[in-house]
Amino acid sequence: MQTYYVDVATENYKDSLYSNLQNLRTKEGLPIELYELDNGTNYLVRCVYANLKRQEQDRLLARIYNYYFASTLAETILQTWEEVYVKKVLFKEYKMAKNDVERLMSQSWFRLNNKEDTYLPETRKHILVKAILEFLDSNNRLNIEGFLNFRANLYKCELKKQIAQAVNNYLLDQEHEEFIRILKKFLLTQRPVYNTLHLVINQTGEVVFYDDRGRNLSKDYLEDKWMQLEMHEDFLIGSILKCAPHSLVIHRRADYYTGMVKIMGEVFEDRISYCQGCYLCMLTN
Repeated sequence: MQTYYVDVATENYKDSLYSNLQNLRTKEGLPIELYELDNGTNYLVRCVYANLKRQEQDRLLARIYNYYFASTLAETILQTWEEVYVKKVLFKEYKMAKNDVERLMSQSWFRLNNKEDTYLPETRKHILVKAILEFLDSNNRLNIEGFLNFRANLYKCELKKQIAQAVNNYLLDQEHEEFIRILKKFLLTQRPVYNTLHLVINQTGEVVFYDDRGRNLSKDYLEDKWMQLEMHEDFLIGSILKCAPHSLVIHRRADYYTGMVKIMGEVFEDRISYCQGCYLCMLTN
């Protein structure tokens, strides 16, 4: 009576494949036996499902084994092949330079795939596992590179959507970095008007400015629209930079003007501080 087994061949991912299959046996406790076979240039490993025969009563159990097996293969692909493919797409389809590709991979791609609220790697893995299971329903030999080239179109389609999202995020990051660079350069050209500028944002969104002596600057030095809730963040940014204080203190009593506060933090760097509560904060409650 023949036993259930699956042969997996690969040209480039031998170490990762065998390591993951070993973990499937030792950590997950799946009763499989591994045999490395001679297959010319390709690496070939046979996974024998122990104690399963090609009988009707074993078919359901074999499909359960196949699920764990497919999940392990998918994990191998995500760990090895995927990064190579993403870089290939960035080079060929987006015409990106090597430095940009490396920065995108370490920043935008990493950030996109490690956000807890996106589940993007899990989505790709789910699609890949489904495709592998469908393949194993009628085949017991899988070549990783061949499978990815010809049988994983839905997975690659989803992957390309996520690559496009990462590229868009990267371009936005680049634009933001250039914007911050321009603001820093502008700040350097300004003559400091105040040694310390206190920016107080109260619980209703009203904005008030004080100098280091506690004098209210909003009425004496700034236009009336400083006091309006609906003022634009870019006007706030421009006015702060024109004052060019040696140090900027943010007194924030509510979550208004989050974009402006973040930008000021990047521009002023170690010259900015954030107050958690003082007499100036109390003045505008």
